[in-house]
Amino acid sequence: MQVPTPQERRNNERITSIGMCSYELSRFSGSDRIDLSEGRAITLNISRGGMLLLLPQPVPEKHLFEITANSVADEKKTTKLVQVRWTRPVEVTDDSCLHFAGVQCLFELPVS
Repeated sequence: MQVPTPQERRNNERITSIGMCSYELSRFSGSDRIDLSEGRAITLNISRGGMLLLLPQPVPEKHLFEITANSVADEKKTTKLVQVRWTRPVEVTDDSCLHFAGVQCLFELPVS
């Protein structure tokens, strides 16, 4: 059986879109505690259904989180609920790592 290449698995055309976006992560740490973290990520490309992010921290596959980024259709900022489909670490220095994350957009809040 031949495994499809990443390009063959994509459903939508990807457009190079390098920019900054903000994100908010929540993680359960114990039975009654949720840790929140905020940060900025770099968008590398975007499609109708998802985007490729470069994050300063690891995010597990299937994790849901919120980002604020430019829309595909125009340059307006929108808030999206995304799910991590895959991640890959990128070693920057001997003791520092960034993380690629392919995310799928599940929901986009209407622009007010």
